[in-house]
Amino acid sequence: MVHTSSTDLAATMDMDSDRIFQLIDTVVPFEACLYYQVLPISLEGNILKLGVVDGQDDSALDYVQRILAYMNCSVTTEQISSETQRSMLSAYLLHGNQVKEPSPTPTAAAPAPKNPAPANSASEAKTPTSFSQPSIPASRLKATTAAIKPASAEVYPTPADVPVLDVEASYLSSPVEVLANLPAPQLLEELLGRVLLDGIGRLFFERPQSQGRILWSQDGVLKSVLEGIEPVLFEEVIDELKRLTDMPVSPVEQPKQVEVERIYKNTHLLLRLRVMTVGGKEEATLQVLRGAALRFYQQQQLSSLSRDALRLAKELQRKVNLMRDRTRLSPLPLDGLPALEQVVKNVDDQLEALMHEHNPDRP
Repeated sequence: MVHTSSTDLAATMDMDSDRIFQLIDTVVPFEACLYYQVLPISLEGNILKLGVVDGQDDSALDYVQRILAYMNCSVTTEQISSETQRSMLSAYLLHGNQVKEPSPTPTAAAPAPKNPAPANSASEAKTPTSFSQPSIPASRLKATTAAIKPASAEVYPTPADVPVLDVEASYLSSPVEVLANLPAPQLLEELLGRVLLDGIGRLFFERPQSQGRILWSQDGVLKSVLEGIEPVLFEEVIDELKRLTDMPVSPVEQPKQVEVERIYKNTHLLLRLRVMTVGGKEEATLQVLRGAALRFYQQQQLSSLSRDALRLAKELQRKVNLMRDRTRLSPLPLDGLPALEQVVKNVDDQLEALMHEHNPDRP
């Protein structure tokens, strides 16, 4: 059952961001939010409040209702702006490495859908039970991916100078318990071989007790748990991760996050490593973004860079105006003017190149 009203929720979303992130992790996955332009806002009893950009999109509501059918929940929808929805998803990606994925609990598995999840999935959620999410139609996947790309680009460009990530895993078909007997460099190779298989992968390095535990999830679904890792080996694996992502190996005092781009099997990836200290000991999460999720994340980064550049340009304009006004009152030599002129010329040339790249027909 679906009830609909029209309310702008932008003001309340900031206050409820943690709850929204939790619902993306547990009920409506990131992939569905991105593709269907929806956002889970609250779950009170058996009623899910769903923010929708397009209230007439029946396919979006159908998808969410199929998810909630397993939970015996109904949906109420409220109109939100596209900007609000995209900003919240961007915040969720930034927040993602700070969220601790809960340990699995035995549940009865519901029937899996007939169609498998699409390749290069952008899903980011873990469902509350072990059933699979309904698959998103391929036509919808292609249409949404195209909408996220820069308007002038047919294919998202892969930078030529991105390092290649070589991973050789020899125990992919072996029980995960076998990995606990491997040395740290080989253990990390085996973990990467799993987390890089497809979709959005995460590794969680936790210390619930004296020994360590490593959880692997793919597209938000928990795949395996490696427990009983000796403390020395656990620390060595985290150090190997730091080396892989160019983070200093020295222990962190405050949470630290690094992001590096890599090419793996001709696929452009973003590796996001976050290391934090819990109870005086280091824990970590490694997240792998690719496909539509990576494009969405990078688009948000470009938007942030554009805002910063505009702010700096306005500040430069203000400083130049001050220089002009003061020289009119008291003419003095400006030794730095030629250098400033050269900087402005370089920026102008780069802007012209950017404009031409995004609009080739521009004269």
